[in-house]
This record gives sequence, C-alpha cells and structure tokens, in this order.
Amino acid sequence: MKKLLLASTMLVGLLAGCNSNATGGGEKAAFPEKDVRIVIPYDPGGTSDLTARAVSEVITKEKLFDQNTTVLNLPGANTKNGLQEVLNADPDGHTVLLHHSTLNAMNAVGQLDIGYDDYELIGQVASTPTILVGNADSKYKTFDDYLEAAKKKPGSISVGVTNIGSTTHLAYEAIIKAVGAEGLFKFVPFQSGADLITAHMGGQVDLRMASTPDSIQYVESGDVIPLVTSSKDRHFHESLKDAVSMSELGIDTDVVVRFGFYAPKGTPQSVLDKWEETIKAVVESDSFKKTADTNGMNPEFLDQEEFKAKNEEVQSLFDDLAKNIDLNQ
Repeated sequence: MKKLLLASTMLVGLLAGCNSNATGGGEKAAFPEKDVRIVIPYDPGGTSDLTARAVSEVITKEKLFDQNTTVLNLPGANTKNGLQEVLNADPDGHTVLLHHSTLNAMNAVGQLDIGYDDYELIGQVASTPTILVGNADSKYKTFDDYLEAAKKKPGSISVGVTNIGSTTHLAYEAIIKAVGAEGLFKFVPFQSGADLITAHMGGQVDLRMASTPDSIQYVESGDVIPLVTSSKDRHFHESLKDAVSMSELGIDTDVVVRFGFYAPKGTPQSVLDKWEETIKAVVESDSFKKTADTNGMNPEFLDQEEFKAKNEEVQSLFDDLAKNIDLNQ
C-alpha cells in the first residue's frame, strides 16, 4: 500500500512538473492560437494605418503566423481608446499595438497619462524624420541664413508647426534648443498640415516643419529647400541629403517618428520573441520596403532591447523639452 501511494505521489509530481514547463520557463507556449489583432489608435488612411496593414499583409502572404492577422482602427479620446484596448487585453500576444513616438511626446507634455513603459516593447519596424524647410524663392538659402536673420531681429522669422505637443513639435523645439535660439523665431501653430502648406507656399510663414513625404514632394518640385532633418545623421532620402542633421547641430540623438509594436504587460517572453522574429522578417521583405519607400519611411528594425533603449532615450529628451512648452500657444 505504501509503495502504491509513493508511486502515485511521484506520478502527480511528474505531471505537475510537465505542466509547469509547458507554461513557464521550459517549453514555449503555442502562439498564435487564434486570430491576431493589430490595434491602431487612429483613423484609417494615415501612415500608422498603412504601416500596420503593410505588416499584416506580409505576415499573411509569407504565412509567418498560422492564424489570421487583422488591423483594428480604434481612434478617439486623444488616442486613448486604442491604447486602453491593448492595455486591457489578455497578455497573450493576440492583441498588440502599432504606434509611434507621439506616445512619448503626448506623455511628456501631459496630454496622456499612458507611456511606453506601460507596455512590453516588441520592436521597431520603421522611422521617418521631420524636415525644417524654407521657401525656394526666399533670399535665405540655409538654416544659418535664417538663424542670423532671427538673431538680428527676433520674431522676424516665422515657423509653422502642426499638432502642438506632437513629435514634430518637439523636433522643432530640439532644433531651436540645439542652436540656442529660444525666443528668436516666431512660432505659429496650425490645425492641419494642409493649412500649413498653403500658408508657407503663400508666404504667410517663412519656415515649416514638414513630414518626409511632404518634403520630398515639394523639394523635387522646386518649391522648397530642405534645411534641417530631425534625424541624427543626414536624411536617408537622396532628395533631402542637403538638410543639416541633428548631430551636426550638436544633438547626440534624433527626434524622428518611430513606428513599433507594443504588447500588454505580462506577455510571455516566448511570445514577444515570436513577434520580434516576425516583424524582423517583415522589415526585411521587399513588399514592406516598397511600402515604406512609397510613404517616405525608412524600414528600420530594432529588437526588443534596442527599441526599449531608444524609447528611454527619446522619453528623457522629450520630458526635458516639454518643460518649456505651452500647450495653449
């Protein structure tokens, strides 16, 4: 009888150990086991939406997952609807967030109480700088020309920026701080990029912070001159390589829009690793590279640790820049 009890106890212990390995640090949990959702906190049609759908398309076409992958747009509440959806999702990797550096920016300026560190970071798939551009028919041809004019007569040179508190706005603030030009330029906020382009082309503002696709279009048409890129090094696009880089202005980092994936806290490491492996394959695919090029993005993969380190670096910079930003200006 004692031998029977001992054998039963050993069997129970063995089965418990096997079960523990299946869900813990032993064997990897199966993933995905059901449809995967990529949540976007914006309306369809924007760069975030296009990026997510390009990723989903490659995953499906290359059969990187053996389950369906869908994109879910959840705009509203200043992006909080989409952010909260992923925060509240089961931490199993089947619901993830595709977002970018605006999460860091909005947290820094106090527009959001959610930050990158509320998630498990999976990795980056692309980045795109913002460009400070000047009108081609202006007598000033370089950033130094505009800076000298602003020094001689503070407020005489105006700069248009959209979306106060955005990555684009903070990129402008970083440029101004780097050259010690606080208070020298006239800051003019705009509600939309289209309004800003019209004002700049019409001579209502001297300079504007522009997206990479916008910059490429107007530089190649001969309407504007690229002055400064918010990337650490010279811009990746041939048409914008004349723009001065952030490192040349003395900043040891960049202020670019970085698109990456975020998972709910507590997602198993094996699942994060599977996602990391998957998005790396996506970034290396010809299909994704083509989409990125069409939309003025640089297909640039960062793994979990690299993406986390970059977020820490960017958040620190944004928190510092945000100290002097008035959201009501």
